[in-house]
Amino acid sequence: MTKELVHINLPKLKTSNQHLGKNNWLAILNATRVPPHIGMLIDGNYNSLTIKGQEFNISHEVLLKTIAQKKIESTFIKIKPHPVFSNYYQLEILQEAIKKFVKVENNTSTCLSPIKLFFQELYALQLDEKELLFEFVERLCENNFITDFMQFNQQEENDTLLLPYYTKETLQQKILEANNWQSTL
Repeated sequence: MTKELVHINLPKLKTSNQHLGKNNWLAILNATRVPPHIGMLIDGNYNSLTIKGQEFNISHEVLLKTIAQKKIESTFIKIKPHPVFSNYYQLEILQEAIKKFVKVENNTSTCLSPIKLFFQELYALQLDEKELLFEFVERLCENNFITDFMQFNQQEENDTLLLPYYTKETLQQKILEANNWQSTL
């Protein structure tokens, strides 16, 4: 079975770990899996919502070491700097958004849920709860909130960000399976 991909044209940065210690980045882990996982890096500080719960204050060095050791296909999408708010303040807003959810749960929250709240709060991006990751990234591009991207452990595509296409039903099924698996541990 061939995976369907969504193609988004963006400038691609040469891979450099030092870029990720500054600015704001969407971090897409297991980037070609359905569904991928998304978190955010703000000045090198990674935060996300997972099946297990909330992840706060993971340094980009630790994240990159894990990505390298486990050969995790990853994409980092650089967010245009906010014209008013400091990155410190933005990190506080992101962490407060994550705290609104206990964990990723079927028909309740996804890893994208707190990131959508972050962009609603700071970038006045209208909240669309049904929107999936590839649609969300396309909307960020349309609003010129993204500058470029970089990838790790993936096939090189010049200036084309590839994200997997999936449906809401597929996403909910995967969340249900992951939660069921997690509860058996």
